[in-house]
Amino acid sequence: MFRGLFALVAVLSLLARPGEVFAEATELRVAKQFGSAYMQFFIMQDQKMVEKHAKAAGLGDVSVDWATFRSSDVMNDALISGTVDFVCLGITGIITIWSKTKDRIGVKAAAALNVAPLYLNVRDPAIASLADFKETHRIAMPAVKVSMQAILLQMAAARAFGEAKYDALDHLAVSMAHPDATAAMLAGSTDVVANFSSPPFQYRQLKDARIHRLLNSTDLVDGGISFNVIATTAKFRNENPQAYGAFLAALREATAFVNADKRRAAEVYLKASGEKTPFADIAEVLNDPQIVFTTKPLNIQSFVDFMAKVGTLKSPPAAWKEMFFPEALAAAGD
Repeated sequence: MFRGLFALVAVLSLLARPGEVFAEATELRVAKQFGSAYMQFFIMQDQKMVEKHAKAAGLGDVSVDWATFRSSDVMNDALISGTVDFVCLGITGIITIWSKTKDRIGVKAAAALNVAPLYLNVRDPAIASLADFKETHRIAMPAVKVSMQAILLQMAAARAFGEAKYDALDHLAVSMAHPDATAAMLAGSTDVVANFSSPPFQYRQLKDARIHRLLNSTDLVDGGISFNVIATTAKFRNENPQAYGAFLAALREATAFVNADKRRAAEVYLKASGEKTPFADIAEVLNDPQIVFTTKPLNIQSFVDFMAKVGTLKSPPAAWKEMFFPEALAAAGD
């Protein structure tokens, strides 16, 4: 493992142009969202893995500031403004920010994080298909128009109503953080009758007999999809090769940690996140065979193709690999 880390650091040290010397960052700023889908980040935070690998790389004492954001659109803005160094985005998030920055700061994905199904849950028993939503209904999701859930809803609408009506349900969508949307669904007293969610919140909702699953993302994309990727700027990668390498080494260690002992991972997650979900529920999520903790990207192109086809992506990449740094492609075996 350490031989691979040192090799990575040696390669990355060549990224800076000859004659340029940068003082590497002594603080790394990392953004995540809510939920067990960000398991490795919580492990990295609790076990101080980034700090350990930074010290092993000769960087001394490096601190890490971990922030939690509602959705990828907010994190995109933070990354572009330079207030964070690494962000955890859905596939549509990396597609959008890559397209916006490819000729400027060059945001790309450094690694994938996981594979997970996303559910559209509904509370109204009268809703048996997308055609049953009424004008008074609201569908909660992390961010309207741009989140992964928003694009999945458009994919579903295109399939149900025809491609020209891919946005037929967009006006019913409202932006809500996962914990707030779950509270609204379980309360049953609001106009939020549906939530396009993520683990563990979608599973918690389904424990309520009034709530049923209307749609699974695997219904739309065969073989599962990467739920999250980790992105940074080309500038940060070039100027901080050792810190960048230390962060990726910590990610690999955290991924191995989760896969080796999911019970321990659940315990650490609950401690680090402060989430009130029962331990048994988190353990159940981690043991779902559809949820895989891996740095290998999966089925990115399906989102690129859809967004380009309906016109929400004006400048698509020729292939999804353009949006990933070489280290991420190496994890995919490319």
